[in-house]
Amino acid sequence: MMSRCVSVLLFVTAIVLMVACNMPDKQKQLVPKERMLEEETMENIFYEMNIADAVVSLRMVQVNGHTSLTQYQVDSLIYESIYDKYNCTRESFEESILWYLQNDPEQLKDMYEHVVERFNQDIAEIGNAKSDSVATVESNTL
Repeated sequence: MMSRCVSVLLFVTAIVLMVACNMPDKQKQLVPKERMLEEETMENIFYEMNIADAVVSLRMVQVNGHTSLTQYQVDSLIYESIYDKYNCTRESFEESILWYLQNDPEQLKDMYEHVVERFNQDIAEIGNAKSDSVATVESNTL
């Protein structure tokens, strides 16, 4: 549970640093609001990217002890499918992150907090499902 929260926070930090390091002139980088993705879409993409990262890190494709694809290649393929699902591009997603960083960083922080809350709810539901399964097995064996 805690490791997922740490993963999400590391992901957030990486994106913020990546975007911040690539902003030579904020005025030139300013993204028009009409081109940015909706908040709900951004949250869903963040959420699904984190799930994808967790799955990939647990199950890298291995062939004879060597990975057949690099982590970057797998991430890129998965991320592209997420962008397609939400009818956007990597560029529009990155532009939206830039817009929030430049205009409303508190809202970006709130989005990440919502993603963490969703993970916590998922973890709680999994825990409840496991305890329900154990209770069912125990009652059937008594």
